[in-house]
Formats: sequence, structure tokens, C-alpha cells
Amino acid sequence: MSSKSIPRQLWDFRRGVATARVLCQLGLDHDLSLEQALRHTGLTRAQLDEPKAEIDAQQEIQLIRNLVTELPQLPTLGLEAGSRYHVTTYGLWGYAVLSSPTLGMGVSMASRMLNQTFSLTTNEVEQVGEQIMVTYHSDHLPPEVRQFIMDRDRAAVVTLQREILGHPLPYKAILMRRSEPAPEVVEAYTQLFGVRPLFGQSQDRSLFAAALMHQPLPQADPHTAELCERMCKELVDARSRRTGVAAQVRDRLMRTPGRIPDMEEVSAEMNMTSRTLRRHLTLEGASFRALLEEVRSTLAEELMTGATLTHSEIAERLGYADVTTFIEAFRRWKGVPPSEFRKANGVQRPGAGVSRRRFIPR
Repeated sequence: MSSKSIPRQLWDFRRGVATARVLCQLGLDHDLSLEQALRHTGLTRAQLDEPKAEIDAQQEIQLIRNLVTELPQLPTLGLEAGSRYHVTTYGLWGYAVLSSPTLGMGVSMASRMLNQTFSLTTNEVEQVGEQIMVTYHSDHLPPEVRQFIMDRDRAAVVTLQREILGHPLPYKAILMRRSEPAPEVVEAYTQLFGVRPLFGQSQDRSLFAAALMHQPLPQADPHTAELCERMCKELVDARSRRTGVAAQVRDRLMRTPGRIPDMEEVSAEMNMTSRTLRRHLTLEGASFRALLEEVRSTLAEELMTGATLTHSEIAERLGYADVTTFIEAFRRWKGVPPSEFRKANGVQRPGAGVSRRRFIPR
């Protein structure tokens, strides 16, 4: 996936202020003042102390830019930052993942609740043979903060894995695009991941055994997981709620899931040209493509929780030319292929030649 193809809503969403508190404390621990950490962010001390406060992605990026600018002598600062993001830092999202039955179901849940995280990179999770391959994308981020954020986000994932599993995840390989850094930085990476990274690679990737996705989590609790996920979904919906022209477009796209209209048709129904519609959406920080992705993702999840439609039939209803394109899109949205998503939700996929009926989730 190129940086140009990454939907903006996968990283540019409002997030809880807890991430700003973590980053500010990191700066304070390295002798920065709060004023230096918050410079040009528009954030105040009062906002940091407000439990329900939210910040936008650009404010977090500026806060990180301040840290990188003021502390250039600390090449492992991003790794240190990531190690401070604990399960409790994420609130309900963290507890929902912690209480999931298996690692794979936790990953699936986490991907559905993406905007409850603090990630600025995006990632794809796919199974290749007997291995799970997680690819991290960062080209959409400003170059001066890209490495810090990549280090921060990958270290945060490792920290969560250790707290959720009760032990380090045994990685098979860690791939990095960056050139090999100084020995002390290489050692910091090796201690974090448990294996020495391979540098100068084409992608930033982590690989581990696919069998681990079926491993029961030590603190699994289906009732807690269900409660936390339901509450998380309410928060996700609240953060994703559209207004203005974007809301009208989204509602129109949702209205006829069996035949999703294109931009020309929608703009004509709204008595404007497609150019004018595009301008309105841009002013609201949205795009027709992003709204279409959002609608398709929502409808796909609803259609997938029943067993009455095959993947090909769902792809057709969502306007995809073929099932392969739909499966790739679904993997991008949810972090797992459709078959794994259905399995994790206790829904059996309809088989060829099998009579259609609805299955009751276990």
C-alpha cells in the first residue's frame, strides 16, 4: 500500500489526551519544560489534566516535533516513548484487547476500534504461509518525525503484547527500512524485539508464527471483552460522526448498499457539480473516497456477521469488481481476512452447495 492510498481516517483521527500526557512527561523527564513540549500545539496544561479531553493528530505530531527538535541527542527517544504506553493508557480499548479470548481475536477487535488508539503509523496484518506479517506504513507522516513515530508505535505494540500475553512475543524477524544505526541503537532494538533487526529492507515489518494468533490470552473474560467493545464502539461512533455535506454524502451512500452511487450521481442528486461537492468535502476535512471507504467498511462488518451471503455476494453489494479486491480491502480495514473475522465472531462462512441459513454465534 502506498502512502497515497492510505485513507486519512486510518491515522488522522481525534485521540484521547492521554497520549499528550505520556509525551509531555517524556519531555519533562529529559529536562524540558512543559512550555517547550507544548509549543505551537495549541494545548494547555488544563487540557492535559482533563480526563475526557481529546486532541487531533496534527497536535500530537507537533508535540513530537518539539521533542525531536529539543532532544536530538537521544536517538532511542521514540523507543522510550513507546515503552510508556501501557494497557491502562488506552482505557476501554486496552481492557477490551486484554480480555479477548485469543491474540487473533484481540487483533481483530483492535482493528475495528482503530480510532481509540494513539497510532500515527498504519499497518496491515496478513498471514503468509505459517507466519503473520505486520507491515507498518509511515510515508504519510512528516519526514522529521517519521522515525520517532515508527519507533514509538512499534515499541508501544511490543509493550502491549507483553502486558497482554504475560511474556514477550517471540518474533521470527524484524525488518526496518532505515539504514543500520549506531551500535547502541541496534542494541536497543534487539532488546526490545528479542531479535536483531534486519536494516535497509524494502518495508518496515514484523513476523511471527501464525499459530500464536490462536493462543488463549491469560486474562481472557468474554463478558468483560463484550462490555468493553460495546462501550468502545459508542466512542468510535461518536468520534466518527459526520456533519454538514460529509454527513449527507455518507447517508446517501448508506441508503442503497446494493448499488452504491459514484460521485457524479451523488453530486447531481445534491444539485451541484462534482467539483463543488469535492470542494465542500475538502473544507470539512473529508473526501468522497474516504467516505466510500468508511461506508463500505461499516456495511461489510454488518453483512459479515450473518452467514447468508458469500464473500463474492458481499463484494458485489459493496460495488467491487471482484472478490479479491474486496478481501484485500477488508484485510486493510479490520487487520484480518473476512474468513478469520467471521471465525472470530462465531459465524460460519456459507459453503458452496450448502443451503443458506443463519448461524447463531457461540
